[in-house]
Amino acid sequence: MMLRRSHTPMGALVAALLALAPVAAGAASPPAAPAADTVLSLSATAAVSVPPDVLTANLRASAEAPGAERAQAEVNRAIATALAAARAVPGVQATTAGYATWQRPPGSPGGGAWQASQGLVLTSHDGPALLGLLGRLQAQGLAVDQLGWGLSAAARQAARDRATDAALGRLRGRAMAAARVLGLRFGSFRMVRLGAAPEIGPRPMFATAMRAGAPPPSAVATDVAVSATVSADVLLLPDGGAR
Repeated sequence: MMLRRSHTPMGALVAALLALAPVAAGAASPPAAPAADTVLSLSATAAVSVPPDVLTANLRASAEAPGAERAQAEVNRAIATALAAARAVPGVQATTAGYATWQRPPGSPGGGAWQASQGLVLTSHDGPALLGLLGRLQAQGLAVDQLGWGLSAAARQAARDRATDAALGRLRGRAMAAARVLGLRFGSFRMVRLGAAPEIGPRPMFATAMRAGAPPPSAVATDVAVSATVSADVLLLPDGGAR
């Protein structure tokens, strides 16, 4: 038996097969392309007010003498006496600050005299105890350059955490409100960024050396505002749609 090759062109064969294929009634149209994502960039800030818990005083011992040795000796004695007094008060922490010695320029008032100065920083959670100590040190000739209440590191971090939580809640509320206005629904947050705003605290008070027998300085504590700012890209979805 001999096999006979078909000489039907390929194009005609394909056309015939297509003609024989059944056509489904009401065939579904291709699915519509998904709607493009809607992304908003939003931010929110919140603040909490907390009472300060640490009092800080910056003091300075200064002396002037014809020679540098004498000026420095007077400053050294004053600082040593102040440190001993501070260590005797429970709860007061004392650290020394910068030390400087210089000579007045010749021809200026008091020209040729030597001056020496050293700083002392005192901190305490017990305001009355520190203020009483400051009064005694002022009577000994030390000058208070700065005095004010503030937050310890632990109190500042706790307040910042509270402010961040409040800011995140406010950010979610803004996202959901924007979705309602746009006829969409909240999907998710993208690229959330956390930040801290500057603290707004009590202004420090300034003072000078005090006469013997004068009352100690005062430092009134006022609440410190700690803020936090958060921002994020927010994905909004079609209302009632599924992703």
